[in-house]
Amino acid sequence: MKALVTGATRAPGRAIATTLAKDGWEVHALGRDRVALEEMRGEHGIVPLAMDLTDRDYVRFVVEGMEPEVVVHAALRWPEETRFLGLAEADIDMALEVNLSATLHVTRAVLPSMIERGRGAFVMLSLDDCEAKSALERAAAGAIDGLARALADEIDGSGVFVHRLSLGKLPFQQLGSQVLELLSASGFQSQITERQEHGNGT
Repeated sequence: MKALVTGATRAPGRAIATTLAKDGWEVHALGRDRVALEEMRGEHGIVPLAMDLTDRDYVRFVVEGMEPEVVVHAALRWPEETRFLGLAEADIDMALEVNLSATLHVTRAVLPSMIERGRGAFVMLSLDDCEAKSALERAAAGAIDGLARALADEIDGSGVFVHRLSLGKLPFQQLGSQVLELLSASGFQSQITERQEHGNGT
């Protein structure tokens, strides 16, 4: 089974990508840090995809042909400035492009093949309102929450599931386990267990 994890070279995404790989998933990790991606490939057999999510055409070209069963949106990038009036226009555009627009466009590129197969899942990471440090972070978090709820309603019954996962205060290492639990709730059992069952002819 194939999983695509965006933002995979930063702590949340990396923890999720490595956990999925250890569970037996074929993980395609999308991120900007080439060194980190190569480390992940060497240590966990993860397929590296070095690219910037703001390069919308290239990202779409890559993910449309991939047809993953699962997509984990873990790309989170924020400007250092937290005061709304202190933000530059470029800060706002970058944050919305990475944290919201990329999620929308990657989801839209992958969703048709999932619906056609009648099987798939999205996991969208976002901050809780109380954890957000700025108006910009709260706005993006609210948008992701709304997207997850609305999309889940729209495709209900298609066999494709949409989950929102809060970063909260848990250690990043536990995020991978949370993703596996969400996938199990969507009908994706442990890939290691599935391979063992197939190997035993069950």
